[in-house]
Order: sequence, then C-alpha cells, then structure tokens
Amino acid sequence: MRSRIAVVLVFFILFLSIDIQSPVAISHGSQQPTVSVKLVNYIGNVNELSINLAGTYTLHQGSIIEGGKTYRLRVENGQIAMYDGTTKLFTFSEYTFTPQQYNEQHLLRINNRPYMGTLRFIMEGTSIRPTNTLLVEDYLKGVVPSEMPASWHIEALKAQSIAARTYVMSQGSKVIDDTINYQVYSGYAWHQNSTRAVNETSGQTLTHNNRLISAVYSSSNGGFTESNANVWGGTSLSYLPIKQDPFDSIDPWSFSIYKAQIDMTNRDLKDPAPWWSTVREKDVTIVNNMKRWLYNNGYQNTEIKIVAVPTLLFSEQRTTGGRVRTGDLTIQFYVRSLTTNDYVRQSDGSLLLHTLDLKNTSAQRIRSIIGINLVRSYLIDKVTETGQMVTVNGRGWGHGVGMSQWGAKRMADQGNRVHDILQFYYPGTTLTPVVSYPVSIVEPIPEPIIEIQPITVNNARAEYDSKHNQIIIRYMLNQDALVTMSVSDSTKQLQSTFMRDLQRKAGELAQYWTVPTGVQGPLVFSITAVGSNGQSTSTLVNFNLPSVTAPPVTELEQTGQPSQTVTTVQPIQNPITTPVVSPVQAPLAKVGTQVTANVNVNVANIRKSASTNSTIVGKAHLNQKVTILGRTGNFYRIQRGKTRGFIHVNLLTINQTLTQNGRTVVVINGKVADTQGNVRLRNKTVYVPLKGVVENVKMTYNWNRTSNRVTLKDSRTTIQMTVDSKQARRNAKTIRLTNQPELLNSRVYVSLRTCNEVLGATTHWDHKAGVVWIQR
Repeated sequence: MRSRIAVVLVFFILFLSIDIQSPVAISHGSQQPTVSVKLVNYIGNVNELSINLAGTYTLHQGSIIEGGKTYRLRVENGQIAMYDGTTKLFTFSEYTFTPQQYNEQHLLRINNRPYMGTLRFIMEGTSIRPTNTLLVEDYLKGVVPSEMPASWHIEALKAQSIAARTYVMSQGSKVIDDTINYQVYSGYAWHQNSTRAVNETSGQTLTHNNRLISAVYSSSNGGFTESNANVWGGTSLSYLPIKQDPFDSIDPWSFSIYKAQIDMTNRDLKDPAPWWSTVREKDVTIVNNMKRWLYNNGYQNTEIKIVAVPTLLFSEQRTTGGRVRTGDLTIQFYVRSLTTNDYVRQSDGSLLLHTLDLKNTSAQRIRSIIGINLVRSYLIDKVTETGQMVTVNGRGWGHGVGMSQWGAKRMADQGNRVHDILQFYYPGTTLTPVVSYPVSIVEPIPEPIIEIQPITVNNARAEYDSKHNQIIIRYMLNQDALVTMSVSDSTKQLQSTFMRDLQRKAGELAQYWTVPTGVQGPLVFSITAVGSNGQSTSTLVNFNLPSVTAPPVTELEQTGQPSQTVTTVQPIQNPITTPVVSPVQAPLAKVGTQVTANVNVNVANIRKSASTNSTIVGKAHLNQKVTILGRTGNFYRIQRGKTRGFIHVNLLTINQTLTQNGRTVVVINGKVADTQGNVRLRNKTVYVPLKGVVENVKMTYNWNRTSNRVTLKDSRTTIQMTVDSKQARRNAKTIRLTNQPELLNSRVYVSLRTCNEVLGATTHWDHKAGVVWIQR
C-alpha cells in the first residue's frame, strides 16, 4: 500500500463538468500571466478576520496602509469595517490591498497565512471573502507541494508543475478557488524542492495542435490507463489513450461484505427496544459509509440498522479501458428517529423494512455509497460471491486518465526525465519551451470584478396526495443549495422542520411531508435555500389541507436526482424545542481554553456510550453547562459534576467561538491546542502536526532527521514511525498504518487515522465547524 495524493483536476472535471474537448489556444507573449484565486479552503466562512501587512500597501481608495501592523476586518451592517486595535479606520463594501512592489518582501497575512500579490475583500452573503491575484508562477509554488509530496524526485515534481500550470492556464481569466474543486493553493507556503521544480519549468505547458491540453491525472491507474471519453463522455483525445502502464504502482485492493449484517432470528419486530441497542452490523466501516449516504439522501436525523446487503455486483459491460460502468446494489434496513426515539413501523405495529434497491445504476453511485476508500477505482478484476459474503478485487486509485502520479514518481526514480514522463502519459503532445519572465513587477495587478449570481426559489407550490396522506411541495432552484423546509399552522405555530440544510441540485425538485394525526386547516410551508456563496433566500407556500384520516404508514420520495429505485423512505419529524438564550457573539477561545457547552433542549440524556441506544447514566437540563472532553461521531463526550458520558451534538450549544480566526482549530482532550502548525487536508484525509499533538497528550517527541524516524514515548508506550513509511512499531509490536507520515513544510504530519492507530486516540473532524477533535 502507498500514500494517496489529492486528485484535484479530477474533482474539478467530475463535479463542475469542464468541457474536456475544448482546449484553449495558447499565446507566446513574454508577459507573465496572472491568476485570481478565491480563498475558501483555509479561510472558511467568517465574519471577522485579521490581516497583517509586511511592506507598504495601497488601498483602492488611495489610502496608504503601513506595514508591520495587524488590522481587523469585521462585518458590520452589511459592510466591512477595518479596525486598528479598537479604532475604526474605514467602513467600505469592499477593500483592495495592492503592494507598492510585487515581491516576497510584500506579504499580506490573513489569519497568519501569508499571500503575495493583490488581495481583494468583498461581502459574500454574511461572510468576508478574500480573492488573491498574483503571478501564475508564484501561484504554482503554493500549489505543487499541496498536490505532491515535496520530498519526491525533482523530475516527478517538474511533471506535476507542468500539469498544474497547463490546468490553470486553461482556465483563462476565470476566477478559481483554493480548494479541491480546482487546485489546492496554500498561499506563500513554498517548499524549496517544489519551488525549484516550478522555476526550472517556468512557463512550460503541454500543447496539442498549438492548444493547451487537458492535463488530467490520478494517483494510480492500476497498471492500465483509461480514455477520457470513457470517464466523461465526448470524443476520445489522442493524447489520453488506453495503454498498459509498467511504471504504475498497481495498488491492488479488495474488500468483503457479509450479505446478512444482523441475525434477525427470534427478534421481536413489534418490540425492538430490548434488542435494538445490543445488535451491531458485521462490517462496521462499509455499513457506516452506507448509513452516511442514507443520512444525506432522505434519512437525516435518524438511526439506521442495516439488516442485509443481499445484492452487490458489477455488470460485465466494461469500458475499452477495462473499467466497470454499472452495477446493482440492494440494502435492507430498519429506522428509528433520533429526535423522538420512535421506530418506523408498519400498520400492524412491526418494524418497517426499508429497501434501497438500485438496478443497473452507475458504478460511481455504488462507489459513493460503499466508500471511495474501499471501491478505489472502477478497474475491478473480479467479484466473488458465496452464500454468506461478496468479495470485490480491483486495482488503482482514481479515474486512471492521463498521468499516474505514482507512475511519474517511479519513472523519475528510475532515471527518466520530465520529458520522458510527460511523453509517456500524454503521447503526441508538445512541451513548450521555458519562458524567462521578469524577476518582479512594480505595476499593481488588477483585480477582476466578481459577479455573484443571486439564488432563487421559483414556482413553489403544494399539492395533496390523499392515498398516502402526504403534501408534496414542489419548487425550482436556479443553483445548487442547502435547503431547509418547515411547516406552520394557521396560528403560526411551528409543526415541524422536516428538512434541514440538505444539499439539493439545481432544477425541478419535490419534497414529501407526511401529515401527522390532528393537523388540519390552513398550513404555511417555508423554503429557505443557501447557495455556495453564502447568499440565502426564502419563500412561503400556503396550502389549505382538506379534512382526512391519515393512514399509519407513508412514504417520502425526493425528485430531481438521478433515476433510481428507492422504496419506503420514511420522513422523520423534528421536535419543537425551547431555544437556548445565548449571547450574540461567544468569546474567541484562546489556546488552553476548556471547551464548554449549554444544553439547548428541555432535557438531554447523558448516555454511557456514543449511541442513542446506550444506557442513560444521567440527565442535563435546559441552559445547564457541561464540560466537553471530546467528540465521537455525532456525540460529544461530556462531564457534568461527577457524571461522565455522551450527549448528542444537536442538543448542545458550544459556548466558545472556536474558529473565528478562519482556520481549522484542534481541540485535544477538550482544550484548544497549539499544534505548532496548521491542519492540512490531502485527498480528503485530515493531517495534523505530529509533534504538536503528542506533546499535548504528555508524550515526548524525538525526530531523527537523518533517518527520518520519529520516536514517541510516555511511561507506558514507545512508538516508532518513519516518514513515508506505513510500517510502525508500538511497544515492539508492528503496526500497518493506513496513511504514512508525511513531511510538510519541514514538519512531520500524520493523518487522524494514524493518531487512532498508534496513539489509541479517538478523533473526529467536524468539517463544517472547522474543528478537529482528538482525545487520548
């Protein structure tokens, strides 16, 4: 097994549907181009941030801003106020900071992360959104070490530099962002090896017929490349052929899943309470992935028990590159509400068996349900089925089109030069000559105008389905959005928030709401949609409910998604809770702050373990404070008085602001920690600085830079790991790591999974809140 590299170009093409058949004509001008990058990945969505200027900058209003000082930008009344300490300097709708000279001595730090070039700050919804405009070559110096380990061979880094440059040049004047939707850009976080690779390939791109190519790549192609047409459709491009790759790392993989996950023999389906909390599925990892998909596709705020996976197969129909296209997947499960603790039952009172039955569905959909870290590619060698189990074997990681990053590394390690690597993976292309650009420029870099398309909810209406006693709310979104939907009666009393922050695609959509017993007369449905840029809109739908008698069993269906067969999906009602009274702005937590929370419902059960089925060991009441010790899944581990246990995250409101500074914060054993470096996201895997973590859990840290071996010790444990190796030892016992330690910015980083495997720590990444929880 080998480490994985973020496949940034892949994500962009898959999710934003770039036209891979429309390469861009190139220009041979000597003026170095610029790129504008919206800063999202490290900043997040914040209404306040700090900026520090090294060197003198000019505001677009003409004011000179002196360097060496830290300022604050804060949202006030829909505009951005700039503060020097407690003194308000300006209030504008936008700010543009232009360095008096473009060089490495002029840096603007946003929440302590430095950036070169011009920085523009605008309002995006209720948040401040910076955009960085800089020279393409300097942009690449912040991209390449984020996409490929800077410790790799220089020729592989050169190949990565040219692919990344070709990609960004193909975007033209488009404003991109710094996430995996495009390419991960870390600002002025350069590494000498990758900077050398960018400098030695200055201005070089790959062309075909004098046009920039689509320089896509993936981590490993499994020994056989794939055609672009087989992955994204369209016409096959001659420089992205199907052929054997003797340099690829192959990366064979396999997984197995039991058909029967829970033995239901002698289980009382009319009285599930005695056994519900004691049964566990056999394949925890796969089952959790399936549950996560179900929670995001109609089963939010529920607890699911997957009883069986009777069908998992891939069709014999293959692409010309040997990848599977379609398959079948069936999942059977029972459901209980997390908010009411009620089980979803049939009319006779027994548990209703829900079935997700996908026939001839895309292999991509099956992969998203089972997990991309299990179904690592579509190059599947065989599916073996027995009476009890299904085993899937395959090779590679990613789509397999274009360059294999591991193949590039092995070619470089064997003495091949960058030209050899690129000609092997992009045959028939032309590598343009090195371009010598001026060392620096003095003229300000213009910032483009960013137009934000407002989000709209149109054609909203409701209709009644008397057969199933459901109201169907139909509406249209003009862009992808997080949708929340609630219903109130004629007295404006909230009846239910039956959909909350559910990601929905643009287009015609429908949501089904089951009418509870006793609800009658006029109803008002509220639809709120929040777009990716933070803008929101709401609309109301009035509906006069006819007098009916509701049947006990109903269904919920959602339209507007790819065609599939989904049966007996039950809506779950949210309870009406008394809101907690809290200050408008919680204090920003400093390093060492103990995280606390207040209960935001009338009564919150304290559980023995992180499950709603677990034994209740205590109770906490509205507005009572608890101490947060860590997080496990959807539960905080807490302490109240002498009682320790777990409370569901929805029932608590954190008292501190943990991420106001715009970067991911690490909380270790319940306290805000200084980990001596920023959290990194690589290929959807979270990495943390090892030294900072272990010192916060009272272990010693020793890194031998010659051998790259790291030794960790406390009174009971000795752990040894080596950078770029998946072999570790814990008290003389060998451990096989899922992710190898990485060297990033002269620090040793490890994944959260590695923290669990070698330290025995419980970890959780709350990507929405920007918090990494570690407990040991």
